[in-house]
Amino acid sequence: MDTLDSSTPFSHLICPQERYDIDKNRKVIKVRGQTYHEISSSYIGDDAEDKKSSHFRRHSLFRWNEKDKLDYHLICFSCRKNLIVGNPYYFHCNYCSYNYHKECVESPSLLFSLYHPKHFLQLLWLPEIISIEKIQCHSCGDTQCHSLYYCSICEFMIHPLCAKAPKPKHPTTIYNRKRHIHTLHYFPRRSTLVCNVCGLEDNNNSLYVCLPCDFVVHQKCVYLPYVIKVSRHIHRLNFTRTLPYKELTNCGVCHAKINKNYGEYSCIKGCTYAIHSKCAMRKDMCDRKEYEGEPEEAYEDTEMWEEVSVGIIRHFSHQDHQMRLDKMIERVNGKTKHCQACTLPLYVDGNVYQCMQCDFILHESCAHIPRLKQFILHIHPMVLKCGERWFSCKKCCRISCGFKYACTIPGCDWVLDTLCASVHEPFDHHSHSHPLFITSKQNTFKACSICQSETQQPLDCLQCNFSLCFHCATLPHKTSDIAPMKGLYACNDCGITVHIECLLGRDPYLKPGQILPSWRGMIYVRPNTHSTRPICQSCGRLCSCKTWLEIRGERAICSFGCHYRVS
Repeated sequence: MDTLDSSTPFSHLICPQERYDIDKNRKVIKVRGQTYHEISSSYIGDDAEDKKSSHFRRHSLFRWNEKDKLDYHLICFSCRKNLIVGNPYYFHCNYCSYNYHKECVESPSLLFSLYHPKHFLQLLWLPEIISIEKIQCHSCGDTQCHSLYYCSICEFMIHPLCAKAPKPKHPTTIYNRKRHIHTLHYFPRRSTLVCNVCGLEDNNNSLYVCLPCDFVVHQKCVYLPYVIKVSRHIHRLNFTRTLPYKELTNCGVCHAKINKNYGEYSCIKGCTYAIHSKCAMRKDMCDRKEYEGEPEEAYEDTEMWEEVSVGIIRHFSHQDHQMRLDKMIERVNGKTKHCQACTLPLYVDGNVYQCMQCDFILHESCAHIPRLKQFILHIHPMVLKCGERWFSCKKCCRISCGFKYACTIPGCDWVLDTLCASVHEPFDHHSHSHPLFITSKQNTFKACSICQSETQQPLDCLQCNFSLCFHCATLPHKTSDIAPMKGLYACNDCGITVHIECLLGRDPYLKPGQILPSWRGMIYVRPNTHSTRPICQSCGRLCSCKTWLEIRGERAICSFGCHYRVS
């Protein structure tokens, strides 16, 4: 490529934004609810014609070489895709300060593309980009773009950069014997044909067909793995075209019926468990890796304790001393004791393991939680960690100083408290008569039926309109009875009701006496048991909860919520 001086403007090329300004009063077309403008003018300017018309050229394009690239990623304003990569040079407009691919600047108003050989494609421009998930490029699948080529007959859409690629991303034929015994041929038209693998009518994805077998498959489904690991089931699943069960079963994720005419995944160990292919490929379900032929992971013994004798154990989190199984005692010397794992207070109707030499104590159920755990909403295994600094639970957002489950994959920020990590399907809750399941997708928010807050992927009832967030689902029940649908605690004997926050406090998983490191200095958790209560330096109110926070020995904060808001 010849080296050009980037200070010299290309007066014969028109900036795409200016090109739209010239044509914006021409034909308008609706594409799935969005108003696009047809671009009928050429990308090559005619100075003589410009001087005759009322429009005079204000934009000047400069060609920049790859060596002129900056340290940050540059985006083409037209197609909203990255510049530089795979392109010898790009253009910059000194008037609108936008950058453009060479292909996006040199886009004819009508184009013939190998992606859609049946009809010519019309160049369109979208002035304002809003939420347009349904408008996807047929090649790359991206949605955010100002310009695209469109066929109104077939509702076919593609970016200029993708349409002019020297080699289409879609091969004309695919041969994958494991998916289908015959060669599959690219089907270049949009259609409502149902994919035999995922069971969806998705005309935003390229189709491949075998006409003799009446077999249709999306390109993205041709190479789906055959054996997968999912977050909702303990065994691996394998792809099958026919379920091995006599009766139709429901999907273990969305709980809709599984159609026997399309592919799905079922348990390789013989459990009556199966899920749709589309549900299996969700990001919170599967890592999309192929596990066919790979041995199962051999995890070490995941118990957190070893039995020394009857009723005596040595726990992994407290290895220096032995612990004895005792009847639960709520108060010792006038003070409420807390479990070291879940940090909840101890009550009189259960058993605990108490250290035989110090005040370390665990609920019996907390002492038996496993070291490794697979959470139903996370694809990686999680390991139990003890005695570390405070953390915020990924699902309930509570601040806790107890034990936590952390993802074993470096760089993954998933952290759960022991209560949220214990949630499984089906989930039985005392506030509702039906079992609960997680049926919504990863970015779906619903209102909790108890606290009314919007929560991501709550627990849902399949029989009625009831949803439960993880925060409410893991509140302690044995404090008293919780009043369903009201978010109150009620006394069985006298009927007195108390708000959840009034009874438990804002930070019920912090224990008095703890010292917590913070970016503002050391935080001291103080009991709020004196006759006078401190005034919060953030909200200006008296600290009304069971504990309050002291920062650097000088500032009183009533809760971590106020701690985040303090200046």
